[in-house]
Amino acid sequence: MAITRQIIFLAKRDCIEELKALLKATIKESKEEEGCLMYEVFQTKNNPVEFIVIDSWKNEVALNKHYESEHYLHFINNFKQYNAHIEPFELEVL
Repeated sequence: MAITRQIIFLAKRDCIEELKALLKATIKESKEEEGCLMYEVFQTKNNPVEFIVIDSWKNEVALNKHYESEHYLHFINNFKQYNAHIEPFELEVL
């Protein structure tokens, strides 16, 4: 069963561009991963500190491999310095 998530990141006001660059750096390599069905990053127009990542994975095995990837680990080890808040949501198709 596919796993789709929506994750909202709120950048610190003085770190918007840094968080944006870090998020953008994950897109290409994530999309190339086996089992990645979708990987998109959005910045909210009316609230520039808000970034939304929506990703979908073929199954839990693919998502777990993503968690072990070099680009994901780089992101996880660096985003906290730019991020004020995170809200993860797992989505289910009705």
